[in-house]
Amino acid sequence: MSNLDQAVRFAIQEIAVGPDRGRNIDAQIAEQVMQGILAGEVDDVQAAVILIALRMKRESTDEMRGLTRAAQSLVRVQTADVESLVTLADPFDGYSRTVTLSAFIPCVLAAMDVPTVMHGCNSVGPKFGVTAQQVLSKAGVYDVESPLRAARDVEGRGWAYTDQRHYAPELYSLIALRNKIIKRTALTTLERVLMPVKARKQNQLALGYVHKAYPEIYASIAAEVGFDAIHLSKGIEGGLMVAMNKPFARYSACLAKQNFALTHESFDHFEGRQAVPTFKSSEGNDMSTREQQVEQCLDVGLSVLRGAKSPSRDALVVATANILSAVKPQIGFTDAVVKASSCIDNGSALERFMAST
Repeated sequence: MSNLDQAVRFAIQEIAVGPDRGRNIDAQIAEQVMQGILAGEVDDVQAAVILIALRMKRESTDEMRGLTRAAQSLVRVQTADVESLVTLADPFDGYSRTVTLSAFIPCVLAAMDVPTVMHGCNSVGPKFGVTAQQVLSKAGVYDVESPLRAARDVEGRGWAYTDQRHYAPELYSLIALRNKIIKRTALTTLERVLMPVKARKQNQLALGYVHKAYPEIYASIAAEVGFDAIHLSKGIEGGLMVAMNKPFARYSACLAKQNFALTHESFDHFEGRQAVPTFKSSEGNDMSTREQQVEQCLDVGLSVLRGAKSPSRDALVVATANILSAVKPQIGFTDAVVKASSCIDNGSALERFMAST
């Protein structure tokens, strides 16, 4: 029996015990097992048992650190010739209820001189919702980019999108298995903190979250990857867009010295703002409905960049202002709102969105 077989057997025996009886494995075993899964050296049934059992037991921080190390070790990382870079990632399974403008956040940040890269994939379960990649592809401003091309785009137009198929093909190859599992696993969490493109000096990560336990988990594994700071906001559907008609919370942590102490801020001065729009109801099969939703997100986003005043514009302004004030704390949230609004009004955000390099 190989060392990997022994590790897989040990992991299953420890974690897949029964209700409230599963035992944690250490980071090294978790890393070894995940390396085997990503290499295709672990049987799909065993891989599914491990991923499901970990989630039912609730992954420990050490387990998440080991799993994340294994995934990041296979990422095709490229360095962009910029001093600092902000990495963004929505939930990879997208948005299914709300009109998302997250695909437009990078170009607004770029217009405010904040180099930004977003990463993700086209579609994955369990939601199979609208993703930034689908919107960008529909707009014709994005062709599935490698990390190298993304790094050059960051240098040229100030923002880029890169696809998991290119920067982590081993992880991407597990999508079929993940779709069969149906429920979310640790992969859903760790894939968002991976670093496909990095800056020369400072790398910051901005994510959305839903459940209150996740900020500490994300901070721990983001530090494992090598990010210098992380910013987490209570987002709609767990994404980068935030609710417009109620308060939201933001957590930040400096990770450069392995310090995971999270600072907390609340934002509640949105009086009079309307809720983020939901998708229009439409008839048809799931595929045609999703296509219509992608078109709706693109149409709304472009109209905002072209100056239309609407709740969607407010949503994009607040989402980008939230990130700007987090990555550049010397800029207060109110001033960040003004800056984001200005970049939309003067057309520079649209120019960045449509730019090609």
